[in-house]
Amino acid sequence: MPGDGQHPPQLVGAITDARTAKPLSLHFTKIAADGRGKAGTDCDKLLLKGHRKMGGVIRLWPDQSVTVGLGIAEGVETALAAAHSFAPMWSLIDAGNLAQFAVLDGIESLTVFADHDDAGLRAAEQCAQRWANAGREAFVIKPKTLGFDLADVVAA
Repeated sequence: MPGDGQHPPQLVGAITDARTAKPLSLHFTKIAADGRGKAGTDCDKLLLKGHRKMGGVIRLWPDQSVTVGLGIAEGVETALAAAHSFAPMWSLIDAGNLAQFAVLDGIESLTVFADHDDAGLRAAEQCAQRWANAGREAFVIKPKTLGFDLADVVAA
């Protein structure tokens, strides 16, 4: 039963390989009963055990919508917040995946919505630099406030 304590409402994302779109795993985010954010537990975000996430993305828009440009962010919440003004958007799940995000054929411009923390900024810059080195446009957008991501900015 949704929101009964044992089984809180959850946002579920299919993790697929960034290059092939083949399914890899599932990502779960526990949501507060009022829907205004994460549930606030020690384990609000979970991945299926024993499944690969490296090289994976949560495609918030289908491949046919990704033509010339793409926006990416670490977390699903940040990607959804960015989607209010930018599309198409994908989530890279975490900073490690974002840092290693492969340059994909057919995408000429990448916009990275970075988390404003050391790991997030480092990952965004590594990703953007790789895309720039491949002759693609790459932009990094970060919140002004240290420790915030775009989802925090929207919530505030």
